[in-house]
Amino acid sequence: MSSPQYQKLTDQDRDWKLKYYSFLKGARIINVEIFKDDLFTGTDQNWPVIIIEKDGQTFELQLSRDEEGNGPGFMFGLPYV
Repeated sequence: MSSPQYQKLTDQDRDWKLKYYSFLKGARIINVEIFKDDLFTGTDQNWPVIIIEKDGQTFELQLSRDEEGNGPGFMFGLPYV
């Protein structure tokens, strides 16, 4: 069971993430790419990149394992290919 303080922080985190990701509403995916990054780590890391368009602007979204960009991430929920 989590403490009330931990639950409060979790609610704040959830609210922040909901507001952050809500930007995607109404966006259109225009491309999907894989960015190979071996510059900093010395290892091949393949970053999923989703390119979207919203309100006349283009954005490149990289899927990361965390908010600090410590490595590529994975998106769940797509059908198996």
